[in-house]
Amino acid sequence: MKYFENFTKVIYTFDKNVENQQLATNIFARSTFLREVANNSTIAYEYQVTDEDTPEVIAHKIYGDPFRSWIILLFNQIINPYYDWPLKNEVLDAYILKKYGQTVDQARSTIHHYEKRVTKTSTFQGVVLDETVETTRIGEYDVNFSTNVITPAAVPTTADTSVVVSTETLNYTTYILTIVTSYRAVSNYTYEFEENEKKRNIKLLEPAYVQRVEDEFKELMVNG
Repeated sequence: MKYFENFTKVIYTFDKNVENQQLATNIFARSTFLREVANNSTIAYEYQVTDEDTPEVIAHKIYGDPFRSWIILLFNQIINPYYDWPLKNEVLDAYILKKYGQTVDQARSTIHHYEKRVTKTSTFQGVVLDETVETTRIGEYDVNFSTNVITPAAVPTTADTSVVVSTETLNYTTYILTIVTSYRAVSNYTYEFEENEKKRNIKLLEPAYVQRVEDEFKELMVNG
């Protein structure tokens, strides 16, 4: 089923001349029912988008029809398929060039921002039981609010490098907890690359429910 074929029609004129009115598809109609469906983990599953994947390719591969790509887009609340969908590597490079006016090498060597990373690792007899990483963006300076003193933070001066600020080891009865705090300088390229990678994790509706979703969507669009 094509996305717009069941949308309601409206009378519209482009030049405000009532004699030139035309019947047009109401592309501003929206349906949010797929958000509720997407939150149901029993009928959806995780999917990792590859460089070869487009919404149409995935729809054809999973649902047998490239026109069902609208289900994938709405299911993941993707409004702009170009910028909200992961870009291919060569397209990402072109996007960085346009946004920053830099080549890939220049973008790799220019610091975009700094991060504080706190890595907590639980081990037992040398075996890793659990590991978590908390990341927050920080500035170039530390502020001591007690003394009102501003000092340069111990951040790296080279893009895409890290420095360890502190390491703490806590011994518990059943495990050892190691906490490593480090500062990281993130380059323009790495920032855009990591943001792009986040978009690769999407949800797909189980194929068995696709027809039902199409039928309900059609009814919502027709009956409002």
